[in-house]
Amino acid sequence: MKSKIGAAALIGALFLILAATTAGAQCTGYPGPMIKFDSNGYAYETAYNPSTLVSSSGSQMVFVGKVSLFCAPFLDLDPTSTTTEYTFVWNGLVSQGTTTTVVVPRTTYATHYLGGSFHLYAGSPQDIPGTLPALPAAGIIPDTYANGTLLLEGTLDDLLVTITKVGTSFSGSFRTNYHCTGGSLFDRVGSATDLLSGVWCPVPPSSSTGTCTLPTGWSAHASGKWDAPATTPASSTAWGKIKMIYR
Repeated sequence: MKSKIGAAALIGALFLILAATTAGAQCTGYPGPMIKFDSNGYAYETAYNPSTLVSSSGSQMVFVGKVSLFCAPFLDLDPTSTTTEYTFVWNGLVSQGTTTTVVVPRTTYATHYLGGSFHLYAGSPQDIPGTLPALPAAGIIPDTYANGTLLLEGTLDDLLVTITKVGTSFSGSFRTNYHCTGGSLFDRVGSATDLLSGVWCPVPPSSSTGTCTLPTGWSAHASGKWDAPATTPASSTAWGKIKMIYR
C-alpha cells in the first residue's frame, strides 16, 4: 500500500513539474516575466476625455485585469484553471494631467499617475464578466476582480502612460516599477521590485486607427507583465517533497 501511495504521489509531483516546464517555456527571455496579462487588462478613470486623449489633473484611474501566465516563483499557479481565476486591480492612481507635445508629424500625450497600488487575487468560483460591461457597473467592476484570496500586493511608482498619434493612427505604452509588500504568497518574493510595463491601446475618437473600441466608460485596453525581480527569497521546492517519499 505504501508503495502505491508513493507511486501516486510521485506521478502527481511529476505532473506538476511537467506543467511547470510547459509554462516555463513561455517564461524565457530577459528580463523574463513573473506575471503576465495578454490583452485582458482594462482601464477607466473619473475624468478622461477620449476625444482629446486628455486625463484631467486629479482624475482617478482604476485598472483591472486577468492573469494569462505565471512564471517563477509562481509556476504552480494555473491561470487556465476552470475553477479559479487570477485577477488583479490597480487603484489609488491619481492623474497629474496630460502633457501634449507636437513634433510634426507626431503628437505625444504623456500622463503620470501617482499613489498607485496593486492587488492580485485567486477567486473561486469564477465570476468576472465574459463580456465587458458598460460603466458604471456597480457590484461588477471592480468588485469581481477584487475578491478571493489576496496572493500578492504592493505599491506602484509613478505610472507613465504615453500615447503617440501620427495622422489618424495611435499607439501607446505604460511603465512603472512595482514594490511587493504583502499577500499570502509574499514570502516567495519578499520585498521584490522591478519593472511593470506593456502596451496601452487608448480609446480616442472612433475615426482613428490603431485604437480600441470598448463599451462606454472605459479609457484603454492593455497587455503587459511584471518583470521577474533579479533576486527572490530562497524557498523549498517540490523536488524536496519527492525525495521524502523514498526516505
